[in-house]
Amino acid sequence: MFQVDGHLTRAVTETLWVSLDGSWYTGGTATINGVQGSALDNLGFGLTAGYPINEHLNLTLGYKSTVSDDAPGDLQMSGFMISLVYGWHPLLEGVRRLKE
Repeated sequence: MFQVDGHLTRAVTETLWVSLDGSWYTGGTATINGVQGSALDNLGFGLTAGYPINEHLNLTLGYKSTVSDDAPGDLQMSGFMISLVYGWHPLLEGVRRLKE
């Protein structure tokens, strides 16, 4: 399966950002209960928002859904995503200390 994603991102405030997301899925075939389907060729769109809780912790919320799913055999998908990412690196800590 091959997938291409694109994002249009905008800062709403100094700390909050949002994006409009688009995806194209092609190739691969799904098999359900031994019945093989046709190759995928779907478009999906969604929204994502991110907010840094502090300098190490970032919260991201997102939603994505397929839009080219009219035929009975097409992939039909909707999904919610919540991620909490903690990041730290000694080099960045050193730079932060230098600024102080």
